[in-house]
Amino acid sequence: MSKLLKMLFWLLLLVAIFIGLDQFFLQVPLNAPGLSQVQRFYVDFRGRLLELAGVPEQKQSIEQLIESTDPQRPEAKRKSPRYLYVDENGALQFADSFEQVPPRFRKDAQPLAE
Repeated sequence: MSKLLKMLFWLLLLVAIFIGLDQFFLQVPLNAPGLSQVQRFYVDFRGRLLELAGVPEQKQSIEQLIESTDPQRPEAKRKSPRYLYVDENGALQFADSFEQVPPRFRKDAQPLAE
């Protein structure tokens, strides 16, 4: 019985260490050059393993979402489609909006598919 309790104790200690390391890699920001790549790999690898196991994805906290958002980057979505038209020389021209297409080419301008 004593050996079984010792084995159970060491097993629980090992699980506790793994949980501690897991939370360390998830919560503590590592700014050293090599460690930040290791942390990024671990978080991605852990997420993929949990996805394969069928565990639903954890939602980011509001702080993590704010930190990951880049305010410098413009929105990728466009409100109006770009247009394609052929000019007087037969060259293809692009315009970001229908208003940028010269009036004499508007009847032949076609919106680009996204």
